[in-house]
Amino acid sequence: MKKVVFVINSLTGGGAERIMTRLLGNSTAEAQGAELHLILLDVEPAAYPVPPSIIVHQLDTKGSLIGGLVPLWRKINELAPDICVSFLTRSNLLSILICRLKGIRCVISERVNTTSHHPHNAAGYMARFLTYVGYRHAKRVIAVSSGIAKDLSENYAVPMANISAIPNPIDGDMIRRNGDVPADLPYARPLIVGMGRLVPNKNFAMLIEAFGLFGASGTLLIMGEGPLLADLQRQANELGLAKQVIFAGFRENPFSVIKSADCYVLPSNGEGFPNGLVEAMCLGTPVISTNCHSGPSEILDDRPYFPVESATECKYGLLVPTNDAASLAEAMKLALQPDQQRDRRTLALEGARRYALDATIKQYWQAIRG
Repeated sequence: MKKVVFVINSLTGGGAERIMTRLLGNSTAEAQGAELHLILLDVEPAAYPVPPSIIVHQLDTKGSLIGGLVPLWRKINELAPDICVSFLTRSNLLSILICRLKGIRCVISERVNTTSHHPHNAAGYMARFLTYVGYRHAKRVIAVSSGIAKDLSENYAVPMANISAIPNPIDGDMIRRNGDVPADLPYARPLIVGMGRLVPNKNFAMLIEAFGLFGASGTLLIMGEGPLLADLQRQANELGLAKQVIFAGFRENPFSVIKSADCYVLPSNGEGFPNGLVEAMCLGTPVISTNCHSGPSEILDDRPYFPVESATECKYGLLVPTNDAASLAEAMKLALQPDQQRDRRTLALEGARRYALDATIKQYWQAIRG
């Protein structure tokens, strides 16, 4: 293994992008002296720094699957890597096709539950079809949760023997260091925090609705950017919550905010391995999550997906049904009971200890090398 190329759409402020740079930044020992390259398909502002030892190649595919084929082909042909590793659906599909034609070992990482993540429209159906056609041809598929592995095997004909279920690498030391930075939060308590892209699947509209039902005089602070910002602001205004719901945008250091919060909430309809949930646990912040088909039940209860019908106590936090504002409001009341805060913080820390950085990086490279 002399040269390894990593491929991702861009390094905008998302979980997959953060994990890509975290993997690259902690691979010196496991890469065994191989030359590491990173190909970015789109020209987008980078939210995360790339280690100086990584050689970066910038393409400009403008978010197009078809438009990315020739530029990526040329770049991979020029670099002639031994292994290609990609994150995210568009990068994965392009890498599989090119590597199959050129005889290069292709390793892809699936970050989401394909069946529940993609919308029920033409674009979503096409994404599922291409996943079905393409993913079975990758030499190795790294699924970030057992729920994703099960979905790929049962619904997309990916051989289970070709799938490795490996959680995201979580840098607990870095998270705690950044969490110790003082946060200027002049807001009424209790302070409930959510974080993620402001897009339909993350379902911050349901979180705002639940906060209204919760009825406290506290603050809901949402960190993230996205196309639904104006809609969510309008919703908060219509519910009379304009002064209580704070849209904080993207923050380079969200951890000081999360550590200072009374509760962290993940309201998504679908996830793969929700980084923010584990990061909040690393900081000892009580956590609530919707019960997506992949990720949350494994993180909060050491179990594959199981159905819940209301706010449900788990080993390390609370699960609620997806798209159920009333159950989420009830979970907020449970999580924020003053006499339970210390115990909930202790349980969150205990759950986070299962995601050690070095062990996870080693698992990634075992899958990459084959």
